[in-house]
Amino acid sequence: MYFVGSIVLVSLAGCGHGFFQAEREPWRAEAEVACLKSGAVKESLDIVRISPISGPGVCGADFPLKVAAFGESSGRFGFADEDPRPPAAIGNQPRWPMNPSRPGYPQSQTDPSPSAYPESVIRQSSGQRPSYGGASYEPVAVKPAATLACPIVSALDRWVASTVQPAAVRWFGQRVAEIKQISAYSCRGMNGNSHTHISEHAFGNALDIAAFTLTDGRRITVQDGWHGLPEEQGFLRDVQAGACRQFTTVLAPGSNAYHYDHIHLDLMRRASRRLICEPAAVSGEEIAARVQQRNPYAPRDPYVTGSLGGKETRRKPEKVNEEDDLRDD
Repeated sequence: MYFVGSIVLVSLAGCGHGFFQAEREPWRAEAEVACLKSGAVKESLDIVRISPISGPGVCGADFPLKVAAFGESSGRFGFADEDPRPPAAIGNQPRWPMNPSRPGYPQSQTDPSPSAYPESVIRQSSGQRPSYGGASYEPVAVKPAATLACPIVSALDRWVASTVQPAAVRWFGQRVAEIKQISAYSCRGMNGNSHTHISEHAFGNALDIAAFTLTDGRRITVQDGWHGLPEEQGFLRDVQAGACRQFTTVLAPGSNAYHYDHIHLDLMRRASRRLICEPAAVSGEEIAARVQQRNPYAPRDPYVTGSLGGKETRRKPEKVNEEDDLRDD
């Protein structure tokens, strides 16, 4: 065990351009404290503060949270109620989605400005549970529970309430009950490469999402749904587009070879304040229309499961050091 531990320490010491010896940026702890003090995220049965994570190296968080549900804190944010905008007609085809009377998703009054982060993710509560077209949404289970810092938990709460749930109701007529995450806090370099820049995962400032489970048990995976049924593609594109308004980095299938099966979200700070949203966000309606035009015999009922006979051929993205190449600070 001593021998194995020594190897691990030596490996960490040489990775991430020396991040084992580096010091964590002071703003990270300051952002955590400000977020917790603001009340944007509060401890509960589903959000529990755990012991500080100190290293190795710069890895860790001063006030990490073990999160078993998103949306728990979202009830303290107020959003404007709007009449749902019905989907546009697609030629002679039925409107997408098939339930235009369902709530659409309004623009959040708390859209963050990346230049103002972390202040943008530590807003005070309004005391009202979000409401969209008269519907309110309960917290969404996160499995497995994720270890995250407060600022990104606040952003995730807003994203789930303002984008994910309304999109699910719009495309499937029901809400999301569970989100599957495959990477939260993890002391590593970007893309798991020990010889590149340190990842935002190393600070609990990033989350990788692989699947959404609806209240009826239907599961939409990012890997299959991204090129799946029209309503699955529409839902995932709307979810990604909404994420690009909440996070500073969003990487989905098609961005690079590393993100073929999940959507990566983080709140990385860049000196240029540049946002990363790849592939470029496209509305779910437009994507569903393209699929339907390519294959007019594709199932048009969002409650019908199966595969598209004319499913497009998947092209494996070129292998690139996505987060590394995209980093500009």
